[in-house]
Amino acid sequence: MTYRRLFVILCVTLMAFTLSCPKKITGIKGTLILQTGQAGDVRNSRVQLFVSSDLTGNPVKEVASDATGVDQTKSKFEFEDVLPQYYYLLAWKDLNGNGKVDHLDIVGVHGGKYKPGYGGTQITVTEGKMTDVGEIVMYIYKELLMTVRTERDANGFLSFIYKFNDDCVVTSWSFTGPGGIQASDPDQNGSKTANTEYRSEWWAYNNGPMPSGNYTITAVTTYEGASVTVTATINVP
Repeated sequence: MTYRRLFVILCVTLMAFTLSCPKKITGIKGTLILQTGQAGDVRNSRVQLFVSSDLTGNPVKEVASDATGVDQTKSKFEFEDVLPQYYYLLAWKDLNGNGKVDHLDIVGVHGGKYKPGYGGTQITVTEGKMTDVGEIVMYIYKELLMTVRTERDANGFLSFIYKFNDDCVVTSWSFTGPGGIQASDPDQNGSKTANTEYRSEWWAYNNGPMPSGNYTITAVTTYEGASVTVTATINVP
């Protein structure tokens, strides 16, 4: 047997061996699962990978979880061709289609419970391995929001009218305004009902009408068993 023929045989054998060996995929897989006692559909959720622990910046990869399963409380997902490094995983169902995580979306992170700026625990991706992160528990995310409008009477005296998107208890209500104006209104403390308007009348501040400009209202509340500070800014003509 000539060396040339032997070389050809070795090349063919190597090619056949290479083709017969399946390519090892580097990636991440797991299952979204709705927390017991909560209602919602986690199928076809957005699953995103971030390199930052606070989930800032754009995700490096995004997939949709399975949309065809018969059980709406579970949905599998899989990332392929992921660069080996550390990641943080965010899964969420964008129920109002506004492109951001907000009130009443269904949200989960790897190894924890979602809150703004918290990405859970790291996932380590290894070359040639499909990393199984197990179950990502999904919760209905609740975010307390406050909206404010103002009214002036005929004398230019100002009132703040505000409301919250959910029930809460106010423990401190204050505002800042143009020229270093600062004041608090203890009469606003107490239980507040969702989507009900409340009025703070500061028309007598400094014995005269309040100036035009930007005002920031700050409410310290008890919400979902925790202390939550909510702010709203409004321009007063």
